[in-house]
Amino acid sequence: MKKRIIASLLALSMAAALFTGCSSSEKKADDKQKATEGQAADEDYPVIKMAYSVVFPSPDEEAIEEELNKILREKAHAEVDLVGIEFGNWATQLNLMLTGGGDDSLDLFNSFWYTSVSNLVANGQVMELDGLLESEGSEITDLFADGMEQYLKCGEVNGKQYGIPCMYSYCTENLYYARTEDAQKAKVDWSKVTDIDSMSDAILQIKAANPDSYYIPGSTEAYWVPKSIDYLGDTNYLGVLTNPTESTKVENFYESEYFKNWLGHVKEWKEAGVFSPDPLSNSNASLMNLLMGVANGTTGYGWDAEVSMEATIAQNNLELEGTKVTDALSTTSDATTYMWHISSFCKEPEAAMRILKVLYTDPEAAQLAANGIEGLDYELNEDGQMVYPEGKSGMSDLGWAAASMAYWPNVMLCKTWYYEPEDIYDQMLEKNKTCDKSLALGFTFDSTKVADQMTACANVVAQYYTPLMYGEVDIESTLPKFQADLKNAGIDEIIAEKQAQLDAWLAEQ
Repeated sequence: MKKRIIASLLALSMAAALFTGCSSSEKKADDKQKATEGQAADEDYPVIKMAYSVVFPSPDEEAIEEELNKILREKAHAEVDLVGIEFGNWATQLNLMLTGGGDDSLDLFNSFWYTSVSNLVANGQVMELDGLLESEGSEITDLFADGMEQYLKCGEVNGKQYGIPCMYSYCTENLYYARTEDAQKAKVDWSKVTDIDSMSDAILQIKAANPDSYYIPGSTEAYWVPKSIDYLGDTNYLGVLTNPTESTKVENFYESEYFKNWLGHVKEWKEAGVFSPDPLSNSNASLMNLLMGVANGTTGYGWDAEVSMEATIAQNNLELEGTKVTDALSTTSDATTYMWHISSFCKEPEAAMRILKVLYTDPEAAQLAANGIEGLDYELNEDGQMVYPEGKSGMSDLGWAAASMAYWPNVMLCKTWYYEPEDIYDQMLEKNKTCDKSLALGFTFDSTKVADQMTACANVVAQYYTPLMYGEVDIESTLPKFQADLKNAGIDEIIAEKQAQLDAWLAEQ
């Protein structure tokens, strides 16, 4: 059966990258004054500074914070000070606010798009959470039962808990989609697209039928993130499991058959004109390139291609069709994409954990944090699903920039949007339990011993990878140079260290 597909989660993440130029709501003064003397008693509650990512301007932040604190004073005996950070400055600002322990330092934060839990631990930026979870947050631990235990372990380093995954999807699958008109003109049979090779055949078929259009948009944003491998927490792929459900052998990705096969398709696509022109000069993400007409098709990924389809079409008025290319796989990286931590500089860690407990377990607090205030940031239709308030048509129009972002502790407690299945969170939960899982799920690599090699190899990857992926260099002559430079930079030492740590971890399971 034909499928029209795009991943809504990815679209939202990409939207964040596209709107980094938007200004955030005006930052509150650190020593925020109470509005009236009647609120003076509230000052007795510990105030926990909590970061969130600003995708669009958030003028409703103050109102949401006030309503959230009404709940937190009662149920957590604490208050929260929301600190909005523009997505484009997320990593830089987090790093500044997690260094030194001054007045600007954070107490609670989500590490998404910043760094790995092992790096946070190595840098001394986060607290161990085992005792706090036992004393203040046992209800959070209870959420990770009945087939979910491995996901909580993804926040461990050396057997100690340092991060808590958000309650959301922990698996992803690759997909390809194109504009419906183009795909139908090419008479593509999506049922025959089951892997990378057949995906390539479909792309070339669509291109042949539509020679004046492009079907992979050129961009400095990675157009392909391989979701059938386990890259062991390293987005530079410096030592991966290429067959993670069957083997725990750590391999050099850039010498693997997977990579060589992919570059073979790249050569075909380059010759056929599949890539849009000047790929290395375009920084737009895939969805925006599609909306702008830069390309009429692209790769993507999401937790479930079928479920994501209608949501994205409804949000963006696109007519697309396609299919998944790889089966859903769960790795540690999937579980740790959105993970909450308590900063090592937090002076009230018990209060911070109580706040997390409320956000993980209380539906009213979860809904408020993720979606804002009913009547202000959303309305409810007759089915009880969220719709945009009158006069607003998208998240850029809302007064709460963080609407429905997966980085809030537990959006599975939230109401659903009109473009989502009413049981979407039940589907997510079930898929988390039943999807293919990497044999290394729960393993976190500690890069401390090979930090220099990791940096050196990352620099090599930055030089070669993207030009190779677009066929902007001669593949046959450049690939051996790439592989040799990685050797000289120390990739073998990295792989050996990963293998040793993985073997030790497996022996303890």
